Amino acid sequence: MIGFIEFFREHLKLTVVACVMAIIAIALWGSFMIDLSHAHLAMEKIPFFWSIFGLIGGALLILVSRFFGRLGIMTREDYYDE
Repeated sequence: MIGFIEFFREHLKLTVVACVMAIIAIALWGSFMIDLSHAHLAMEKIPFFWSIFGLIGGALLILVSRFFGRLGIMTREDYYDE
């Protein structure tokens, strides 16, 4: 397992390109497999709506959690040693 992780670290550009291509392939496959005739809202008929929605939602979740972490949830490593 360690060798597997080291391979990806050594070939970082290849790893990034492979991940981006996988995301694009999944988004394309999902956009063609979804039946838009049963959409409940007009937004659901926009191509890649759910992919973009998930990407923005994940990014917002990360940003909000980092904000709360810096407000005081995270403390120094030696907080209890004093």
